[in-house]
Amino acid sequence: MDIKEFAQKFIQAEDEAWQNGNCDALQALETPDVVYHMMILGDQDQEGWEAHKEYILGMRQMTSEIHQEWNYIAGDGNVFSLSYKSRAKFAVEVPMLSIPAGGTAETNGLFVFRLEGDKIAEAWCQGSFAVQ
Repeated sequence: MDIKEFAQKFIQAEDEAWQNGNCDALQALETPDVVYHMMILGDQDQEGWEAHKEYILGMRQMTSEIHQEWNYIAGDGNVFSLSYKSRAKFAVEVPMLSIPAGGTAETNGLFVFRLEGDKIAEAWCQGSFAVQ
């Protein structure tokens, strides 16, 4: 599978996890010790597959709706990049992100992924996060 096909599989798996809470396809694409460097959320790292899964499932519980848009930018060898946009309405207050109950947050970012073998081992995200 070429890098663009892998990126498309990731987008589909990420969408399935966020929209339906099914993380199986995503787990198949990540190493158990994957690290997500989330500079977009105050330089937080998510270390390990379980941490990534818990982040997704936890955020799903706090939101009443979420819309995401992923777009493939480029890839070569074992690295690829995606642009990301999301808009989420929160059902509960999220003090650590300064989101009030009923508030909406918008995220715009750039993700760069590094593969080891045929799985994501590391990802970096840089962008903006705004509460409305």
